[in-house]
Amino acid sequence: MTLSDQERAANIDLAFPLLIAEINEKAISRTFLDPAAELFREILSTTWKELCDQGWAEECELYGQQRYRLTGKGWIEGLARIGAGRDAKLLDRLGRLSAELKRCVKGRDTDVIVELAKLVQDVQLPEGWVFNAVESNAFENLQGRRGVTWKERGLLVRVPLNFGMKLLDHTRDIRAQLEELQEEFELAKEELAEHKCSFCGAPIVAQGPVPLSEDDEGYYFSYACGRYEDGDEQPCPSDPGFPKLEDYELHFTEHTSESYLKWSCWAKPKTLAARRVDLTVGRGQTKEEANQKMVDNYARISKPWRPR
Repeated sequence: MTLSDQERAANIDLAFPLLIAEINEKAISRTFLDPAAELFREILSTTWKELCDQGWAEECELYGQQRYRLTGKGWIEGLARIGAGRDAKLLDRLGRLSAELKRCVKGRDTDVIVELAKLVQDVQLPEGWVFNAVESNAFENLQGRRGVTWKERGLLVRVPLNFGMKLLDHTRDIRAQLEELQEEFELAKEELAEHKCSFCGAPIVAQGPVPLSEDDEGYYFSYACGRYEDGDEQPCPSDPGFPKLEDYELHFTEHTSESYLKWSCWAKPKTLAARRVDLTVGRGQTKEEANQKMVDNYARISKPWRPR
C-alpha cells in the first residue's frame, strides 16, 4: 500500500509520544524499542525506517531480534513534538543542571572534565535523563546556549569554559549575502528570459538602433531562430502564426538571355503573415529547379531553432 505524505507525517506524529513515554527517564542508549511490541502496534514499519533516515533513531539487533534506539537528535525532536520544550518540569531540570555545570567552570581558565555519576549525584536528577540531556546537547538545541559534550560517552562530560553563553550566529552575514546573490541571480534570469525569443528560447544574436525617420530612431533585435523585431516583426518559425508555403503565390520568370540560370521563382504573399516573411528568390536551369529552390528556401527559413 502506498501512503500519502500526509499519512506518513501523521504516523510519525503518532509515534513520538509513544517513544518518549516508553523511554521516560531511562537513557536512550540503553533503551531498546521493540517494533513488534503491543505498545507500538500502530507505528508502521515504514515509519521506523523513516525515523532512522532522519537520524532520529538507529536500528540494531538484540538477541537476534530487530530493535531500535532513539538518538540524541530523536530525543530532542520527540520533546519538541510533544510540547515538552516549554514544560516547567523540563525547564526546572535544565536550570538545575545548568547551575551545577556553571559552578564546575566558575573561576577556571580552561574546560573542565566531570564524571557523569558525580554530576548526577550533585544535581539529584535521574541518571538516564542527564545522559539524554548531554547526548542530545539539550542546552544548545533547546535554549540556544553553549552546551556540554562527551569526553568519554556515558562516563565523562566536558564542560567548556564558555558554557551557558548565548550562541552567536556567525554565519548570519554570509547567509544574508547568499540571499542577496540569489535574488540578483533570479533577477538576472528574468532579464535574460526577456531577451530570448518567447516562442523557442533562441538568444539574441544582434541588436542596435535603427532609423525610423529623419527624426525618430528605434531599436532592433535579431534572434538566432530568425525572428527579427524593429517595429515590424519577422516571426519565429515556432510561432503558430508563421506562414505556410501555401500562403504565397509562386510566380516564374524565364530569362532567355541567361546561359545557365534561365528560370527564377519568386513568392508573392497572399496573407498578412506571409508579408512579414520574405522568401529568397529561387533560381535554376529549369522551371522545376527554380521551384525546388524556392521550396528549399522556405524549408530553411521555417526550420525551428534548436539549442546545440
